[in-house]
Amino acid sequence: QHTHNVILSTLVKVHLQHLDSFDSKARKYEGSVVLLAIDTEVKGDGASDDGFVCGCICVGIKDVRLDGKIRKLGYLFDMRVHEDYQRRTIGSQLYKSAESATRDLGAEAIYLSVNSTNKKARSFYERYGYVISSHRALLFTPLLFSGLFGHRAAAAIRSITSQEMAQLFDSMEGSDLSLAGGLTQLFSSCPEKFKNAWVLEAKGPDEESSSLAALTLWDGDGTSSIKIERLLLTPATWKSPLTQVSLLLAGCWVLWLWGLSVWRSPLTVWSALSGACLLFAAVAGTLASAFVRFVTTRRRERARMIAPMAKGPRGIELLRGLVAHAKVTAKRQGFGVAIGNLDILDPRLPAFSSGKRPTSGQTLFMLKWLCSDAPKVCDFSCDNFFDPRDMS
Repeated sequence: QHTHNVILSTLVKVHLQHLDSFDSKARKYEGSVVLLAIDTEVKGDGASDDGFVCGCICVGIKDVRLDGKIRKLGYLFDMRVHEDYQRRTIGSQLYKSAESATRDLGAEAIYLSVNSTNKKARSFYERYGYVISSHRALLFTPLLFSGLFGHRAAAAIRSITSQEMAQLFDSMEGSDLSLAGGLTQLFSSCPEKFKNAWVLEAKGPDEESSSLAALTLWDGDGTSSIKIERLLLTPATWKSPLTQVSLLLAGCWVLWLWGLSVWRSPLTVWSALSGACLLFAAVAGTLASAFVRFVTTRRRERARMIAPMAKGPRGIELLRGLVAHAKVTAKRQGFGVAIGNLDILDPRLPAFSSGKRPTSGQTLFMLKWLCSDAPKVCDFSCDNFFDPRDMS
């Protein structure tokens, strides 16, 4: 299946391709709500025997820690209305029905993820009482250059099993959104997505001066994939070594013409500046084409770094080493990008990004309480747990 939305269709053509039935993600949770809006008057042309599916909404139900207690929460996702059926209150009707069904299943709250720039979606959910609970930093790292100049893993990095990681993680004090069943529950719900787990320790003379870090790597491709049909050129064209050679030769030819023009006339500030611009364009074009070729030849798309742990005076330093090791490992396993997703105030964020801590997030978690005795606190703890099923 493909979505009907096309991005800059004249130059760039990208589709969201579903790899399984639309409700396959919902089945990974302990419970779920899946609702469809069907136009029964439409027959044929992609419609089923019941009619044309013009909208859907899904909510995964799970028991998590929130505000110091284990609570049943719903995670809302995949709320969609076909573009030909929008502005007919279908989205509102789907949402109201899903919220009612989620409440009937005993959920105390619903939360969801939305892009911070999607003002239309944010306004929709705010109208139904949702508030921002976490500003998320989406740490997106292309793996083209990971390990390019060699990678020496710290000798103390130790691979551990999923059971060992679960015991280690679950022994820590639980943060908001951490599963009631711990990491063991996550490993059992989607074992095929788990790839690796590591731990790195630095022993001190006593427990307070000792440090530890741990991290897991997951296959983040999930139930959907980005299908690239054209990025200026088709993926098959980008994959061809002839394309790379042609771009390199074209850049060299342009630089040669510039050098010839400079040799025939006195060197001026403008000619020097134009030459620098040409050199930059040639290098940038070569790097861009290499990146596109790298992405389009990967066996997998997204690796996710989940359940980071860091404690002790050197915890962040150790975790930074594990993050670098995870990226190189993901590249070797055929992934194109590595992704981390943390609250912008998470103390572990510096281990994932060497830049300045962001002041706003690219994505947002929004929450709505459904119970009558709802706590006043709506913000998730800054070290809240990121469930990979939510973004699969």
